[in-house]
Amino acid sequence: MATLELKNNLLRMVAETDDPLILKQITALLASLREEADWWDLITEAEKKKIEEGMRQAASGNTVPHEAVRADANRLLGKN
Repeated sequence: MATLELKNNLLRMVAETDDPLILKQITALLASLREEADWWDLITEAEKKKIEEGMRQAASGNTVPHEAVRADANRLLGKN
């Protein structure tokens, strides 16, 4: 896909999106990729707390193996 086509598709998707959370996430991603801002500074305090909680859980060994997560997802999606 050519650059111009990618840009046009992205512009169309953004223009058709009314969800402020999605728009904020797109803005944060682009700013981070362009090194205009650190993504950590662009996420909400609630998102930061969830990430920090996950990091504490992982550090204490409270994790679920990838295979178990995939098996659960496949079961929920009816893909046995």
